Amino acid sequence: MNPDTTPRRWLIRGWTAVMCTLSFAPWWTFGAEPSARPNVILIISDDHGFPDYGFMGHPIVRTPNLDRMASEGLTFTRGYVTTALCSPSLATLLTGLYPHQHGITGNDLYAPSGQPNAGGMRANRGPLIERLLANPFLLPRALTQVGYRTLQTGKLWNVGYAEVGFTDGMTSPGGRHGGEGLSIGRETMEPIWNFIRDARTRGQPFFVWYAPFLPHTPHNPPERFLQHYRGRAPTHAAELYYAMVEWLDSTCGELDDFLKKEGLFNDTLVIYLADNGWDAAQGNSSPVAKRSAYELGVRTPVLVRWPARVRPRRDDVTPVSIVDVVPTIVRACGLSVPIELPGLDLLDADSLSQRRAVFLENYGHDIVDIRNPVASLLSRGLVSGDWKLLVAGPMAERVPGGTQGKSPLRESIELYNVRADPFETRNLAASEPARVQELRQLLDAWWNPDATSPARSRPPVEAPSAAPTPTAK
Repeated sequence: MNPDTTPRRWLIRGWTAVMCTLSFAPWWTFGAEPSARPNVILIISDDHGFPDYGFMGHPIVRTPNLDRMASEGLTFTRGYVTTALCSPSLATLLTGLYPHQHGITGNDLYAPSGQPNAGGMRANRGPLIERLLANPFLLPRALTQVGYRTLQTGKLWNVGYAEVGFTDGMTSPGGRHGGEGLSIGRETMEPIWNFIRDARTRGQPFFVWYAPFLPHTPHNPPERFLQHYRGRAPTHAAELYYAMVEWLDSTCGELDDFLKKEGLFNDTLVIYLADNGWDAAQGNSSPVAKRSAYELGVRTPVLVRWPARVRPRRDDVTPVSIVDVVPTIVRACGLSVPIELPGLDLLDADSLSQRRAVFLENYGHDIVDIRNPVASLLSRGLVSGDWKLLVAGPMAERVPGGTQGKSPLRESIELYNVRADPFETRNLAASEPARVQELRQLLDAWWNPDATSPARSRPPVEAPSAAPTPTAK
């Protein structure tokens, strides 16, 4: 590989450069009067490595629209998903909870190979639907109840759009990934344009869940994007993936063009993140990317743009989590944040500065016991300042080589300085025992599976007869 395109080298150089220009101006703009309730668009890219953006310093990948969006809003370059797998990650964005709380820890139900029903477990979505709908708070339902028109497009696992409270959508119940919803971005953007026009005609604010199957496989980009990467990436697979990233970016540009054309740009809150990471060179076979607890699996930039209200600012210091997305949207839309939600408002600088850590969970691809998240737990972890602690879970010890083909941690306890070593090549646990002890205590105070029964780590399995009605602040 050309040394100038090696991620480790350019990322560390880029981090040093941006720290020299980091601004600590207030995040809120008080001169402009926003609409009483903003429109909201949540953009969720799929299988997207955190280094693979122009604004993150990548020397090859072209993301002009996301670069512009990052320059226009509040950009956290140290965002983290709760677990590096799509279905649990999306469930966090629906519920505002960690996977051990909302109960969706994997993509499918587990059955040992060789059992007669093993091949049919992917088709068995009933327990997953029941478990997700048992959560008392769901973001689209809450917004719909206070007068928002709400649209689902793209990925949505297990349930159909109406089951979780969207007024409009593309996905039917009972499937994997998102069914008909997966055409958004790859084939058309018209459902979004039609929905927004209709919401405006009705005089309602809107919420759009835009979760395209991009840059997820199949990596089949149009030639107009692929031509930018031929002969410039370490492998042909990386060329295809980079082109898929640019394809995603182009759809974000289409969204922005439409908002400007319709006069909606200033009063629309747009939040962007990825559901989990990716390794451009090794793809899904990488032991340190998707489905792993390492940075290439769990880290993502998080962008928050609201031109009428939020001053542009780049933050390369503060770790944030996707559990923060739901409270941010809820507060921006004038609702009280349910007390059980663990996240913070991304626009509340004081609260973010006082938080000691963001937390991570990593599970097997398939759910061993839907009533007991610990049964599938590969590792827990946290990020506190520059430091990241990872602790192996019980499944790592019980299942040789990990679960369903994905290896667990390299060692039972791992400690990294991710500022100095962003790709986690040096485990410092042995040389920093006091720091390990301090961070382990913080991790156990958050969630200690050894001290928590399955019943205490999950809401009731039975769905409530009626959802609580959100109240305005």
